[in-house]
Amino acid sequence: MPWQAFVYGGLAAMTAEAITFPIDMSKTRLQIQGQVADARLSALKYLGMFHTIGTVARQEGVLSLFNGAKFALLRQGTYGTIRLGIYYSIKDSWERRNVGSKMPLPHLVVLGAVAGVVGSFVTTPTDVMRVRMQASHQTKTPPLINSFVVIFKTEGLRGLYRGAIPNAQRAAVVNGVQIPTYDVMKRNLIAGGLEDNKPTHFASSLFAGFLGSCFSQPIDVAKTRMMNQKLITDPNVKIYKGVLDTMLSTVRHEGVPALWKGFIPTFCRLGPWNVLFFMSLEQFRLLDNFLNDRTKAVF
Repeated sequence: MPWQAFVYGGLAAMTAEAITFPIDMSKTRLQIQGQVADARLSALKYLGMFHTIGTVARQEGVLSLFNGAKFALLRQGTYGTIRLGIYYSIKDSWERRNVGSKMPLPHLVVLGAVAGVVGSFVTTPTDVMRVRMQASHQTKTPPLINSFVVIFKTEGLRGLYRGAIPNAQRAAVVNGVQIPTYDVMKRNLIAGGLEDNKPTHFASSLFAGFLGSCFSQPIDVAKTRMMNQKLITDPNVKIYKGVLDTMLSTVRHEGVPALWKGFIPTFCRLGPWNVLFFMSLEQFRLLDNFLNDRTKAVF
């Protein structure tokens, strides 16, 4: 099992997350507005990605664009390590046992989905904190450990894992689409005559990001809304009870297009995120080859 897949996967994920974080913040703000179930967020304050970023920066300060960044980096450092480590380790093991063969696409999709589910479940508490900090108007983020303790004391373990199911479902879709798409498209482009270089990596990763955004957006909207809702004790206040309930409520009150709220910032983030992630990963592979005097990456 190559340790490089775990370490470089985490480093590449943190690199991409740090650069694209303000776009992710705008996506969160767009997704949670206009809710009938939560009167605090019923108004349509933001009109699009650029308007959201500009409004937040103007009204709350530029640093507010990075609310929750430390939770996001902690999540990606863990999540990226787990999902890429599992995916490439098992894929590499299968292809070593089946010399001359490449793992079939259906196997890659299932493997990517499973790796995503495992990684997302482990890191759900950090994702909950990221979403809440992005949705809040605080200019100062609370201490890392204390943030988890406060939620645990007020909402219990369920609070830390609020939205864990849609989070896992989204992770299954995103990873089941993105990683195999990148691998297969890169392989086919090289087989078609292109070189294994940066333009090939760029095209493969951007297309993978587009497909991932299309398939995952409805679940992502449900996940964001479920994670953002606090513990509500008033029986007269509506609360989302699950993924299906969230999606049906959203469609009923806001229409089907609401399931793709924030799609533009999602793709504007996921597209560049994927490009930065996979191209960083490829550079880490080259660095590892150079440091160890190899001509072929170990994963």
